[in-house]
Amino acid sequence: MNVAGVVKDWLLIGFSWRVIRDTVTMVNLLGYGVAFLGVTYYNYLKFQAMTSKEAQKVQPADEEDAKLLEEREGAAVGKKDDDEA
Repeated sequence: MNVAGVVKDWLLIGFSWRVIRDTVTMVNLLGYGVAFLGVTYYNYLKFQAMTSKEAQKVQPADEEDAKLLEEREGAAVGKKDDDEA
């Protein structure tokens, strides 16, 4: 079941409680709370995975830039040695 389905269920329950005056017991409220915490935790983990993927995408470019800088510095040092000789 996806997150949108769970939210839809919550809205239906809220509607039935508020408009139709259906009874809601403590066991029901506890279940809704557990479901809410589960959806919140799921979204947190999904967000963490997304941000770690973004961080991994950035790293190869940084490593490539570092290699290019090292090559450039190495070439500059080689030119200095040639100029001094």
